[in-house]
Amino acid sequence: MSTVAGLGTKGMAHADRRQEIVTAATREFAEHGFAGASMASIARAAGISKALVYQHFDTKEHLYVACFRRIAEPLIARIHAEMDGSDTFSAPINVLNGIFEALGPERSAWRVFYDPTAPRTGDAGALVDRYRRQLNDFATTGVTGFLGALGDHDARDIDALATVWTAIVDAVVGWAIAHPDETAEQLTARWQRIITAIFSIGGR
Repeated sequence: MSTVAGLGTKGMAHADRRQEIVTAATREFAEHGFAGASMASIARAAGISKALVYQHFDTKEHLYVACFRRIAEPLIARIHAEMDGSDTFSAPINVLNGIFEALGPERSAWRVFYDPTAPRTGDAGALVDRYRRQLNDFATTGVTGFLGALGDHDARDIDALATVWTAIVDAVVGWAIAHPDETAEQLTARWQRIITAIFSIGGR
């Protein structure tokens, strides 16, 4: 039960107000990028003053970090779980399904993860770099296993396909963002059909 000490402005609990700000900020960063995001716009979207936003997050960088963590931590955890629980050839579609489900209805939050204007220095830059490297490492691990099962252990082949797969995932999620009417289940089924069709071409 909330106590008086735990309440913020207008009687809202501090943690709830903070979450409200992060939710509004995630949408703002997804739409405009870190560079274009406005603390005033975030405050308006949250229905509070800009001063109150700064009471919770003293800089835009700190607010971005909170948004980035909110997206990255469950996303990385889900991908890790899907890769651990999948065989080499089922991993790609399972990972896509994991991404769709982890993002849920907030698919546009994916744009925050790959925001080209995200901070590159300081604690924020280090955090962004660490999580992005984790995602790249997942791609490399998956591709290494996939190509290895086909007898290809060439380091440049692995690097090339990992780079392409990362770009494909970004494009697939972008398509999902543009089609919010499709559920995670529908998206997974669609991309399973597409991936199966692509890999069957060589066998015809």
